[in-house]
Amino acid sequence: MKCRQGDIIEINFHFPDVGFKPHFAIVVSNDELQEIEGYIYVVLISSKQHNPEYSYTLTKEMTSYNFDKQSYVKCQILELSTSRDIIKRVGSIKRTYLLEIQQKIIQSIF
Repeated sequence: MKCRQGDIIEINFHFPDVGFKPHFAIVVSNDELQEIEGYIYVVLISSKQHNPEYSYTLTKEMTSYNFDKQSYVKCQILELSTSRDIIKRVGSIKRTYLLEIQQKIIQSIF
């Protein structure tokens, strides 16, 4: 399944302690890199706010998808995946907020 930067997807996310588990994520890699390399970088979305200093709170007006619970982007948890790991595309995040998330990822990791 082809996706674009800013898409909200459900993906088989790999967790070191439990293996693969379906989770929502935002595609943060740019479309050109995806086309050249065949990989996507995604950031985890969770309803749990562990380590709030690394979390970005999502609100309804930021996305085209309505989450069942309050959700947070876990800016310290990124994954390199391929399109075959995607279960489905559920929506997208507005560009303004995607840029804020990308900055939060940089601050969180580097």
